[in-house]
Amino acid sequence: MDKGLSGKKVLITGASSGIGMATALTLAKNGCHVWGTTRNLSKVQSFPDEVKQNIKFLQMDVTKDDSVRSGCAQFLSEAGGIDILINNAGFGVFGPLEEFPIDKTKEIFETNYFGALRLIQEIVPVMREQREGLIINITSLAGKFVIPFQVHYSSTKFALDALTEGLRQELRPFGIKVVAVEPGDIKTNFNNVTKFGIAADSPYKKWTDLCWDVIDVNMQNSPPPQVIADKVVKVIRKKNPRTRYPAGDFLSTKFPAIARFVPGRLKEKMIRLFYGVDFL
Repeated sequence: MDKGLSGKKVLITGASSGIGMATALTLAKNGCHVWGTTRNLSKVQSFPDEVKQNIKFLQMDVTKDDSVRSGCAQFLSEAGGIDILINNAGFGVFGPLEEFPIDKTKEIFETNYFGALRLIQEIVPVMREQREGLIINITSLAGKFVIPFQVHYSSTKFALDALTEGLRQELRPFGIKVVAVEPGDIKTNFNNVTKFGIAADSPYKKWTDLCWDVIDVNMQNSPPPQVIADKVVKVIRKKNPRTRYPAGDFLSTKFPAIARFVPGRLKEKMIRLFYGVDFL
């Protein structure tokens, strides 16, 4: 048990799988009192005993105002306050920008960006009254390195990254810290629940197929979600955390710093080559 984390009250969204579950379980094992959200409470019964014994689950759909409001109220009633909010809920989409339906675009923004915003607006007043708290937004390196055909996903993470930076400034006078943890590729169920938007006769199909093959291979060869959970623990332990923490394999943690010195056109060329979509 970690004395620095012991007793901290944590609310984490999207805790029923992947990064969310690994982070929730790791924090609980380090002495935190952890509440995790899920859209479907009936799923909890099928979770391993280790998970059910360490994490308290509450039902919440981050895309619905009433659901977020009632879920936060339940959490605050049970916890009596909050130390850490982790905005983790999210999903991916894949398809050419030209063809991707607007309604599906709105769906991903409702979850990945507005979902986090809803939680923030419910929880910040409590943290502000306490004059302390930590908000961790799980963004993505995809917000900085945009993969062709995953543009909308990258856009949501880019927006959440900007929110993190601005909110950090706004909440500083109240003793509230705001941090972005930026995962690279992590081996989860992410690809299996990605929503596609590609027409059957799409002129992009040759390149979408090539790109998705690379994405899928990268996912299979990526590190487990525990590396993100460990990074979150390190962030919580820090007295004055910085704004952003890239996380994942070695390249994921170092590439953002290296990329500052790479000209924009060269970076774009490298991405196209890596994902097999160098059109010209």
